[in-house]
Amino acid sequence: MAIFGGLIDLGIAFLLAAVFGEYLKFRNVAKKGFNWIILAGIFFLFTGSFSIATSLSNYLGTSIWTGLQQLFEILGWLFALVGTLFIVYE
Repeated sequence: MAIFGGLIDLGIAFLLAAVFGEYLKFRNVAKKGFNWIILAGIFFLFTGSFSIATSLSNYLGTSIWTGLQQLFEILGWLFALVGTLFIVYE
């Protein structure tokens, strides 16, 4: 895909998965799982925006800014994992 950059594309892919799940009426079966997938997509979009907002890293410091980015990336992966497990279970 590689339209914008790694994590932004991943966030768009997760959100598109939720859209296609709604279109195929699969979201009604696993609603809780798709809510977690949507949350993961939002976190990945936010994580991808860290590299764009460079002026904020000057105020906070690079190490804090990178740490925040890694924290949101890990949370996005955890939300995606939980959502996937809910979808597989249901």
